[in-house]
Amino acid sequence: MIKTVVADGNEIFRYGLSSILREDGFEILSEVDNGALVLTAFESVEPQLCVLSFTMPEINGIQLANKIVAKHPHAQVLILAQKASEEVLNEFLDSGASGLLLKSAHRLELLDAAHKIANGEHYLGKQFSKMMTREYIRLARLRKNKGESITAREREILALLIDGLTSSEIATKLFISPRTVDKHRTNLLKKLGLKNTPALVRYALENKSLT
Repeated sequence: MIKTVVADGNEIFRYGLSSILREDGFEILSEVDNGALVLTAFESVEPQLCVLSFTMPEINGIQLANKIVAKHPHAQVLILAQKASEEVLNEFLDSGASGLLLKSAHRLELLDAAHKIANGEHYLGKQFSKMMTREYIRLARLRKNKGESITAREREILALLIDGLTSSEIATKLFISPRTVDKHRTNLLKKLGLKNTPALVRYALENKSLT
């Protein structure tokens, strides 16, 4: 029997989830409807697996996963999300959870994920796995073409951004206008498929050949 805690704000879903898990050898030690009570329940019963909804009353599943793993580094947490989106995937990747699955997933995929995570493995649902593959391919293509697409001036500006200089400071240093600096920065964001300057700097630091 795999000792398990189940947490979801919807009683019907929580009951159905627990029933599916029980039928396959999971011992449901606690069912929780409020995020604020999950950590207490976890510490009370010390489960092998904690199944949390991404959206929970009081505290969401990602925050809970981080709190649980911070106190119990070997805790195994499966997050169930309502929809497959980049936001959900990114929050999961930054968390301490071991698995991510859509609530609409087939029961067999749920059981497969639950067993693997309870045994210390990681699991990413099919939809999220496809998103990761697409992003990996996109980034691989960007890396392949970055040497040809990024100009010498853009590399120069990127290096100064990494050093923490503002647009005005970069403009003064390179004897160009702040508007020209901003234009180069915008071009860099478009070429690398990034959303803002912090992401640009982080990407550059991880890919030293850019500068």
